[in-house]
Amino acid sequence: MHSSLNGNVTVEVVKVRRETPDVTTLYFARPFDFTAGQYITVFVPGSRVTEGKAYSLSSLPSQELASITVKNVGGEFSSFLCSRRVGDRLCISRAYGYFNPETAQPLVGITGGCGLSPIWSVLASCPPEQSASLHYSVKTPSDVVFRDELATSSIRCHFYSTRQQVEEKDGWHNGRFDPADIVRTSPDGAHFLLCGALEFVREVREGLLAAGVNDQHISTEIFFES
Repeated sequence: MHSSLNGNVTVEVVKVRRETPDVTTLYFARPFDFTAGQYITVFVPGSRVTEGKAYSLSSLPSQELASITVKNVGGEFSSFLCSRRVGDRLCISRAYGYFNPETAQPLVGITGGCGLSPIWSVLASCPPEQSASLHYSVKTPSDVVFRDELATSSIRCHFYSTRQQVEEKDGWHNGRFDPADIVRTSPDGAHFLLCGALEFVREVREGLLAAGVNDQHISTEIFFES
């Protein structure tokens, strides 16, 4: 790892894991401490987007390796990152952001696709006595990210398949979730974590508010694909 003059660091990719056909997780030695739910900025050499692009850390603060999980949408940054191999180097910023509410209240994550990254980090970092549940929307069961980790975690998972009919068992449901139903089945005083594209986050947040959730009990993280 090399530190640069502007405070950014260069890290070496030490592991690459293909989560789904279009989603890749890149691992590198953790160059700094961070809080679950934070993100970093990644810089692409020669890009006109000199300010870089933000990616949530999908690893836990307690793990030796840090990671980001990227969906290849064909844009400059996602194509670059999803083509990285072990030994390649990345220029990144230090971690920042305040998505993690750092509360002892029950936590309920609501997301889809790669939006799971910061929510997974927060929920999986909860102490054993804290209630943690996840409502995760995917097009098909094959699009689930961190499948093995979710299966072996203590997080109560609810999966929603929007484009493929599934047998409704083992936490699986067909179609889109209803924020009102999520509120009704969540513990009293729960804090809700939303992550995804702007439209998704806006729609779910409005649904939670309409169902009576206090705005102070909702944390949001929005990402823009590129």
